[in-house]
Amino acid sequence: MNTEKTGTFIAELRKEKGMKQAELAELLHVSDKAVSRWETGRGFPDITNLEALSECLGVSAAELIRGERMPEEVSKEDLRNITSESISLTRTFLNKNRYANTLLGFITGLMIVIIAVVHLASPIYIKDVEQALTIEELTDGRVVAVLNENVSGYDIDHLTDPDSGEQQVFIGCYQTLFDRWLGRKHADLVLIGDAEEVGRVFYYPTGTEDKLIYGSTDTAGYGGVVTLPRLVYNEWLVIGLILSVGTLAAYLILRRKHKTLYADRALNVALMFAAFTISIPICLFGKMDEVYNASYYFSGILLLAVVIYLIFRIILYRKRGI
Repeated sequence: MNTEKTGTFIAELRKEKGMKQAELAELLHVSDKAVSRWETGRGFPDITNLEALSECLGVSAAELIRGERMPEEVSKEDLRNITSESISLTRTFLNKNRYANTLLGFITGLMIVIIAVVHLASPIYIKDVEQALTIEELTDGRVVAVLNENVSGYDIDHLTDPDSGEQQVFIGCYQTLFDRWLGRKHADLVLIGDAEEVGRVFYYPTGTEDKLIYGSTDTAGYGGVVTLPRLVYNEWLVIGLILSVGTLAAYLILRRKHKTLYADRALNVALMFAAFTISIPICLFGKMDEVYNASYYFSGILLLAVVIYLIFRIILYRKRGI
């Protein structure tokens, strides 16, 4: 099988029909770049496109494979060669699809593993101060935070008030799913500073405001943990619904125009947006009034979205009988 010969033959037949590459591509539901690759010998139509291409150009699939018109009477030798070339083409197509699917599966699996690791290692902030730490002032004048065993780690920031010169400390404690599932225990002692320098210590996140756990009660401060509040999730829901409905409408329009290839792609995108949108309220069920850690909840939403998308695909395949 000579791809250059076949490509030249396809180009000649197309021109005989008075069609442009874009017109032929539209009839076959492929891109005009695909037709260009066929005609230049840089590619070959898949088996799924070969029959439709032969019908559009008014020749047999065997003639396309040979790259030339064939006489009405075909010798046994020619028939044997055509059969051999057809088998070779089938094997090439199957191998190409197998390699492409293997690569796609590997990349998808790797992404899922990375998201899962991020989710398991992301901090889940402890809102109850009593479950996280206690503040003690030592005899030598140092202020320390005694972390409980269930604390995996902590964040601490020191800020100095430019007017009073008072030092304010913000501390937040968290767990990770890794430590929780593995039963790891962490007990630690964290130096806050000297009692003469530290004016106030705040714990976050406990709600809308940080909680004062040491020092003067005149004012309250606000922590600096990266969070995704309820408003952001509401916006995601609205945007997700718009994108889901929009891509689904595009799928229906393309399907009516019999553009099967583009319709299937639009359906895949619609299912992705729908899965992501559905996963948001599921992950946040009963927690819509809380403050969330960005990496933990976002990675959880992505993982759930993958599961929901796969369920959608399984249902769709079964409905189509694939």
